[in-house]
Amino acid sequence: MNDQRQIFLHGPLGRRQFREVLGGLMAGLLLHPEPIWLVSPWLSDFPVLDNCSGQWDVLEPGWGGRDVSFNEVLARAVNGGCRLRVVTRNDAYSRRFVQQLNGRLVVGHDFCYQFSEQVHTKGLLTPSCFLKGSMNYTWSGTNRNDEHVMLTSNSQIISEALLEFEDHYRFEAYS
Repeated sequence: MNDQRQIFLHGPLGRRQFREVLGGLMAGLLLHPEPIWLVSPWLSDFPVLDNCSGQWDVLEPGWGGRDVSFNEVLARAVNGGCRLRVVTRNDAYSRRFVQQLNGRLVVGHDFCYQFSEQVHTKGLLTPSCFLKGSMNYTWSGTNRNDEHVMLTSNSQIISEALLEFEDHYRFEAYS
């Protein structure tokens, strides 16, 4: 059984594969909410779901026929019951991403963030998968830079990462 997939984002095919993998992962979280960790030194928005033909309307009818951004999909996930923890650096782009996300959330959401100038780890982690690699979750990371990511469903790798994130990034003072 293959529990890992690697994607090289150095051309149109790799970028399309990444977008499809991340889009499928996020769609799954909208259907079956799980806790999400997003750790990336830099964050900015980028298109993640192609809804031009309306194939994702079942997840959110309000999206309409257009590309749906990562920020919008994360907000829908949190509003739908996912707990989200974000760790990023305190720069203008990352602050804007966090502020836009926070502005899309309904009352009672479970979203916390913290800024860390030391963070260099990059990944999106849930109890069922870990998408990790060299890529920041930014427009440049997903559309321009030469990046490599690995998607794993290996339960040991995921468990170790969850324990590490929970131990290293503490959220008592942030929300």
